[in-house]
Order: sequence, then structure tokens, then C-alpha cells
Amino acid sequence: MNTSSSSSAVVRRKKVGLASVSAVSTLALVGGIVAGLAGPATAAPASAAAAFTAPMCEGTQTSADYPYADDMVIDGVRLDYYNAGNVVPLYYNNDQRSPAPICGVRDVPEASGPQSEWMYCTDMKEETCDEISPDGEPGYSDGGQFNVVGPTLPVGGNDRLTQEQELLISYLIQNPHPFTPGGVADDSTAANRVNRQLLIWCVSDKEYLEGTDAVVDCDADLGPAEQARILGVMNVTPALSISLADPASGTLASGGKATFTVSTNMYGKPLTVSAPAGATLELCEPNANVKLTGNTLVVTGEGNDPTDVALCVTSPGAGAVKVSVSGAPSSFESIHWNNAGAECQVFATFNTVTPAKLQGDATVTFDAAPTTTPSTTVPTTTPGAPTTTPSTTVPTTTTKPNVIVPIIPIIPVIPGVPVAPAPTTVAVPTPRVVTQTTPKAPTGERPTSIDGGAADETAGPHVGIAIAGLGLIGLAACGAIAVRRRRS
Repeated sequence: MNTSSSSSAVVRRKKVGLASVSAVSTLALVGGIVAGLAGPATAAPASAAAAFTAPMCEGTQTSADYPYADDMVIDGVRLDYYNAGNVVPLYYNNDQRSPAPICGVRDVPEASGPQSEWMYCTDMKEETCDEISPDGEPGYSDGGQFNVVGPTLPVGGNDRLTQEQELLISYLIQNPHPFTPGGVADDSTAANRVNRQLLIWCVSDKEYLEGTDAVVDCDADLGPAEQARILGVMNVTPALSISLADPASGTLASGGKATFTVSTNMYGKPLTVSAPAGATLELCEPNANVKLTGNTLVVTGEGNDPTDVALCVTSPGAGAVKVSVSGAPSSFESIHWNNAGAECQVFATFNTVTPAKLQGDATVTFDAAPTTTPSTTVPTTTPGAPTTTPSTTVPTTTTKPNVIVPIIPIIPVIPGVPVAPAPTTVAVPTPRVVTQTTPKAPTGERPTSIDGGAADETAGPHVGIAIAGLGLIGLAACGAIAVRRRRS
């Protein structure tokens, strides 16, 4: 990449070719794109934006001089195109194997401002038309001459492609895909974006691509069986709902476990399950076709018939707990296509900002735990049992026996007259009387029972569709040279 400076501008030559492709033509082909120019109209921003610096696209590989500062400033003619509601190309993918895709910026009302998205190329031999002249005009250079083009406008699709090809490209842009050998095609890194771009060319330009030395195995990654699987996914009418299965009444005693049923045919798509803070979500039973990681649910399957998944929810507190599920289906309507002229690429871009989700929610109410009041013990009388009369203990009086002391008369002893012995009286003790008491019947508390309550349930799916931005880069003409200007 060479730069030469002058007092008014910096002329930049930007190589926009596939480094590993040796048979790329430098001539732009015109066929099959013009009809697409009568595409859907764009909506201009509610209020015109002043000049601004655009945000970078996801995973941009930056360096000291890349992207160029001039690439990111939207002003002049490019600002006019932006304010008209069109996407404005910014810079190319920074990878030596291929510069495609292109990062572009557009106004998104739902996001209240500019959003930058990768735009993927669906015409390998056409110009990218993403370069900027010293005067700030978009276009492309060919044979040392800079050709100015108009705005990159939305179109109805790429007329050169069949509907099946457009469906395959739509799927590849919206979903990560394996890339032989052992790689992945997505937007996370420059190398992965090259993988995604090559797979898209496997669909749009397979014969031309196979005539180059590009490192890609279209048959291994996108053979007939895989294409049939993808088309099956894209032709499914997406369904997603959630309902409260247990308790049927909608109300559960505090500390209980509620069961929600998620029903979907959005197979392989990450679904977001959410609940209030403190509530716990888990699969009610292990299932090899269902994976719940944090609040992300992925269901494996195929076809139009939905699969039911049981989610168990607990909450430590009382009150209503609303559980929601949402996800963006793979949809052809989620892709928008853009083109700046017959000699330029038709870019396929996924709208990652406008809501493109199906959503539903359901609610269970957890009752508060009952307040415990100290109980007053009342003696319980059991029918048929003998009545217990409190006994009164009467002190026992022990009467001492009267001791009779015999009075022995004194009889004078007459000498010579015998004296009879006095009789001896033995005292008889009086027996002690002990009064027995009747045993008391047992008394005490009986357990008090506690009941539970009632419930409510709400459920309501909401549907929306989103679109994102990705772009594509031409190759043959992608061997073009770009001119960049420097702000003084």
C-alpha cells in the first residue's frame, strides 16, 4: 500500500483483490444486476446528521494506519448519501487472502444513530465501488483512472442468483459455519470473515472460484446434502412459544418449583431465556438434544414440527416471576441487498439491529410463607375419656396412741405375807393412714396445618424481524486501486 502526499490530498492506492486468486480478471462484467436497481426505497433519518466519525465493524483488525482516518469520516457527498438513508462503504477487510467483505455504515432509527455492519460480496468479478476520490466521492479505480459511482442503494436481491442461492447466502451470513479444515466462517476475525466470504462465493461464483487457487473446498463444506439441510432450515416457518405447565393454577407455595414448557422449531439457533434476579432456571430433565448454558437455550432438531422443552424455575422470594424466551430466526427477510451500479458488487448484509425476534413469556406467582403466631395451649378433652377432677391432697394427721400408765397402789408389805406381782400393760400403736391421689391425664399442643393459595398466568408471544449488514467485494475488478484524500 503506497501513499504519496500533496498539499491538498493524499492519493492512496488500495489493492482490492484476492491474493491467492491468480485468474481474476480486471474487467468489470455488467450482466444480471441492472434489474435489481429498482429495489425498495430507503428511509432518510428523521433529522439530517452533521459530519461524524463512523464506528468500526465487529472484529476489525486495526493497525497504526488502518483503517485510515479519512475512511471513517462521513462528510461531503458521503454524508448526503448517508442522510438519504443509504449504506456508505467505509473500508475493506484487513486480511491478505482477501479484502472482502466491506465494512459499511448506515442510519438505523431503532438504534438512534449510525451502525456499521459487514457487507459481503455476491459477484466475485465485479468492482467493490468502495473507494474514495480526493474529493470524497465513492467509486473505483481502473487502469489508473478513478471512476465515480453514485450511492449504494438497496435492491430487491441479486438478479443473477436463483432464490435457492439467495437463501443459502442468507443462511451463511446469519449463522457461523464450519470451514475446512477445522476453521469457522463468521464475523469475529479478519480470517474468519475471509472464510465466510469464500463460502458465499462457493454459492454465487463456484465455477469461477474453482478456476482460481483460492484455498476453499466448496464440495466438502457446501455439498448437496449440506445445501439441502440449509434450505430445509430456511424454508421452515419459525415458531417459538412458552407456557406455564405446572402449577396449572399459576400460583405456587413459596419454595416450590414451577415448570414452564418452551416449544420451538428454531433448531440450532441460540434462544435467550430470562427471569427476574434471584430466580433459578434449569432443565427439568437431561436431554441430549437440548443445551442450556446460563440463559442461552439451544435445541437440536430438524423440520417444521416444534420440540417441547421443560424448564424448571425456583424463586427464593414471594411474588410474580415472569419467564421470557426470545430468538432471531434465520430468515431471508433479515437480509438486505445493496448495489451502486451495474459494474459494482451486489452486497448482502444482515440487519443485526432492527428487531428480528420471536418472543413469548409466561408468569407464575409464588405465595409468601405464612407468619408464625405463638399458640396458646388449651387442655383437650377426649370424648369418652373419664373426666379428670383435680385432686386435693389433705395433710394426714398422725394420732399418737394414748399411753396408759398404770397406777400401782402402794401396798405396805407385811412381813410374812406374799405380794402378788402387778399386771403389765403393753401399748398398741395406731396404724398411719395414707391418702392416695389419682394420676393426671396428659395435656399439650396438637400440630396446626397450613394451606397454600391461588395463581395467575400470562403468556403472549411477540414477533419481530431484523436485518443486518454485511458486504461483499468484487475480485477481478476487485484488483482495483483506490484513491483516498487527506483532510488538511
